[in-house]
Amino acid sequence: MPFKLLDGCLGLGLRIVGDVMDLDEVIIESVCRNIFSENKVIVGVIYNYLLNHSKCVGVDDFCRLYILIGISEFLLPNRNGTVFPILFKIVDDLKSLCQYNWGGVVYEYLVGSLCNASLVLKMQRHRKHFHVVGCVYLLQVYYT
Repeated sequence: MPFKLLDGCLGLGLRIVGDVMDLDEVIIESVCRNIFSENKVIVGVIYNYLLNHSKCVGVDDFCRLYILIGISEFLLPNRNGTVFPILFKIVDDLKSLCQYNWGGVVYEYLVGSLCNASLVLKMQRHRKHFHVVGCVYLLQVYYT
């Protein structure tokens, strides 16, 4: 059976219409991004910030960062835990979260990872394993 966008996204309840986001886009200004001084922000840094500054972080910023962790850990995870810079800009405006095509970006990220893994396995036939990034839960929802 083919693995289609609609099948997987309906299983997770993600929208498949709306604004498309470019995960490679580099942002210049973001309220949430300005909290961190690191060049690359990883999920662990955000966790530590929320744990250590929970009493002095405003409710809006806490919600933004908490949602950012959810997106980065569940929908768009990667091996090193890096948060895509565009996500900081997106969570800056909590009211606009519903305008994005989350299903499309999650699906494309996972399928791109599977394609890359397939190419690596074809080129390096002796290789016994590979790492897939993305929302692998889509595969579980789809094939159960």
